[in-house]
Amino acid sequence: MIDNLLVFQKTYDWLLWIKSATERFSRVHKYSLGQQLQIESINLLKKIIIANQQKNKFAAINECLTQKEIVKILVRLSKDYSLFDNRQYEFAAQRLLEIDRMLLGWQRISN
Repeated sequence: MIDNLLVFQKTYDWLLWIKSATERFSRVHKYSLGQQLQIESINLLKKIIIANQQKNKFAAINECLTQKEIVKILVRLSKDYSLFDNRQYEFAAQRLLEIDRMLLGWQRISN
């Protein structure tokens, strides 16, 4: 079951955090960059669910890793626009690194 997959749980927690964090973006960024960050994070969660259903998980997990990089770039852009303070950026970077390591580990054992 997908709920038992730790990377799913961590990504779900990420999604809860990023939704709350982007709600505090300024109006000009909330409905552009903030919304895009939420959508791409949801897409990451969807890809993890799909990867879990695949017989050949390697390629599907690779798509998850690519999606995670998109989210990572959007987080960095948010920091560069001063939408995240240093503490929030550090938290986000640590969570994304944790998800990255879990995806890589999952890909290794699925190969």
